[in-house]
Amino acid sequence: MHQQINFYRAEFLSQQRAFGANTMLIACGAIVLTMLLAYAFAAQKMAGIETELQIVNQQEVAAIERLEQLRPIVFAAGGERAWADRLDDATRALEEKQLVLGLVQGSKLGDTQGFSRYLRSLARQDFDELWLTRIRLSSLSNRNRLEGKALRAELVATYLQSLAAEPPFAKQRFHQLQIDGAEDGSGVVTFSMSSDDHLVAELADAR
Repeated sequence: MHQQINFYRAEFLSQQRAFGANTMLIACGAIVLTMLLAYAFAAQKMAGIETELQIVNQQEVAAIERLEQLRPIVFAAGGERAWADRLDDATRALEEKQLVLGLVQGSKLGDTQGFSRYLRSLARQDFDELWLTRIRLSSLSNRNRLEGKALRAELVATYLQSLAAEPPFAKQRFHQLQIDGAEDGSGVVTFSMSSDDHLVAELADAR
């Protein structure tokens, strides 16, 4: 009597499990331990953040209390806006003083002789029939202007020649000289001379 056994049937095949119970238990324990460590780290970080937040809140409360204490003092002194206005005024005054100081120290405005040398030279010109009606002097020596009247036109040329002999006007170059006769027939002429080249350019453009 013969009996055939089919080893291809599932109940006769040997089965091997991929992971044993111990392996699964160890893996679960490792996962749980990792999660606990992550939770502990996160809890520690949150505790630090909460502590810093409490410190910031305390500082904010202290600052608000200090501001409330200073507010009456500020208003008693003239108000918050008054302090800002005073600061702006002080800043502008300082800038103006610095500008004037820079001009005095860095340019010919610091000349100790000032305009006196020009005025002395003009005072030495003794012409009975010629007189000045307007004098404009510049500390930079390049924008001077003289206006006046004379009984005769030739006196203007003589006056200009005499003025050129004075030290302050020796190197002076007048870019414009104008002589106008009197319209009333009196013979009195009006003259003007200027060393301001910008003014001469403006007069030329106006013509």
